[in-house]
Amino acid sequence: MLHIDIEDQVVPSASERRGAFRVSSPVLSVEIGGQKYATENWSLNGLLLNGIPTNTVQDQPVNGIFGPLGSAEMCRFDGYIVRLDRDNMTTAIELDEKSADVAALLPLWVLKYGGR
Repeated sequence: MLHIDIEDQVVPSASERRGAFRVSSPVLSVEIGGQKYATENWSLNGLLLNGIPTNTVQDQPVNGIFGPLGSAEMCRFDGYIVRLDRDNMTTAIELDEKSADVAALLPLWVLKYGGR
């Protein structure tokens, strides 16, 4: 079953698009700088990671790869760290809007892996 949440628990920064539907399934595996994280939720605009990448600061550019947890399908991404929540140990990343691969693959992954 597809589970969709709207993230409204934390006051957003001006740069975040919090009105976007947040999807929690499939969980995405995200690799940044050789470290792996799982998503709490994600949308076409961004990712909320469980964990905080080492040596990161807010507004820092970030790039890496991600794909459905347990799948060999992966996609490169670029974005910015828009929020570090040390209390909840989460990192919010705004994805670069210029990536056609991300825009094409994320909806496909919901359909293909979302029911797991």
